[in-house]
Order: sequence, then structure tokens, then C-alpha cells
Amino acid sequence: MMKVRQTARYVALAGALLLLLVAVGTVYYLYERFIDAPSIVREDDGRAITRIVDARLAAAVDLRVSRLSGTVQAVATDRRWGGWLNSSYVMKAPFSVSYFIDLSKLDRGDFLWNAESRTLTVTVPDVRPEPADIDETRTTVSRTDGIIVTRDAMTVLRQRASRNAVRVAGEEAVKPARLGVARANGRAAVTSLFQRPLRVAGMDATVRVRFTGEPEQDGERMDRSRTLAEIYAEMTGKR
Repeated sequence: MMKVRQTARYVALAGALLLLLVAVGTVYYLYERFIDAPSIVREDDGRAITRIVDARLAAAVDLRVSRLSGTVQAVATDRRWGGWLNSSYVMKAPFSVSYFIDLSKLDRGDFLWNAESRTLTVTVPDVRPEPADIDETRTTVSRTDGIIVTRDAMTVLRQRASRNAVRVAGEEAVKPARLGVARANGRAAVTSLFQRPLRVAGMDATVRVRFTGEPEQDGERMDRSRTLAEIYAEMTGKR
């Protein structure tokens, strides 16, 4: 009799656990399906449509001064079933890396005026390369090797290849030769940015751009106490 009661208790406990699992699974399914799932924009007849559903426009203070572009090759591998099912993926795709200079934090200490040589020295942050942009829609080579490549394996291979492509392109972008060209382009762009309004206003002054950390020219006497507006006022003879 005792064994029958114990068996009944075990059956009841198992049934309760099963009901609990079903309840949790149902709640999770409903959350994923109806609560947490992003809403899909549809027409009145229920068809999903292609349209912009979210867009934001933010102010930008970064000056793009250079752009590196080319083609990158990336390789990815995947091992499954304890190493019995191996696959690999090779892709070649165009990439681009943009270099920016952040002008948002410039203050009066970054504008130095030499009245004797009439030279305005502007100190700006170093160029900053953005993460590489891989255009996988224009892939020139896409090859998959393996006896059986499952859908999950293919997804993983593409993701790994994309990450490898971003990494390799990013490493290329920060090579000294690439950064040197970007800095030269940035120096020219910032010089033009400040020199052009001076020329339009008929101001006889030279603009010199230096990056943070670069040494100042020896023997120059710089006035750091005035704002850019005050310096411009002296250039034009207006006090």
C-alpha cells in the first residue's frame, strides 16, 4: 500500500512539473511571438510592405577627410559533430573605411594667433578611422566547401567571414602609411575650412593645422588668450 502511495505521489509530481514546463513554454512563446517581436508594417489587406519604419537625423560634427576603399578576402571555417563535419567559406567583397576629424571639442586654446607672421594655428584631434563597411551585396567570390553544409553552419560561416573581413580591413586602415595619407588629407581639409572664409573676407592671414601631440614650431610666439572671433577681429582691424 505504501508503494502505491509513493508511486501516486511521483506521478502527481511529474504531472505538476510537466504542467509547469508547458506553462513556462507557453508564456515564453507568447512573449517572443507577440510581445517582444518587432511589429511589421502592413497594408490594409494584411500584406507586408517595403518602407522606412524608423529614421532619426542627428547633428554631425565630424569632418570626413579621407576614405580608403578596396577589396577584401575573408575565410571562415566551421566544425560540427565532433570534427566529423567540417566546412569552409571564402568571400571577396568591396570595403571602405572613412576617416574623420572630430571638431566638436575645439575651444579657444586650440586657436593660436601669431601677430608677427599673421598665422592662425589650429590644433585638431588626430584622424579617426571608422569601422570598415563591407558591401556583401557586391560579393565577387563566394565559395563554400564541405560534404554537407547545413543552414545553421552556413549562417555561422557568413557571420564569421564578415567579422574577419571587418577586422582585416580595419587593420589595413590603421597602418602607418594609410594614416599618413589620411592625416595629409585631413590637414588640407581643415586648412581649407578656415582659410576659405578668410580669403573671401579679404583677410591676409595664413592658416596652419597641427594634430594633437605634434610639436609647435620653434620660436613662434602664440597668443592663447583670445577667442577665434577676437582673432578674426584683429585680422580685419576691427576692435
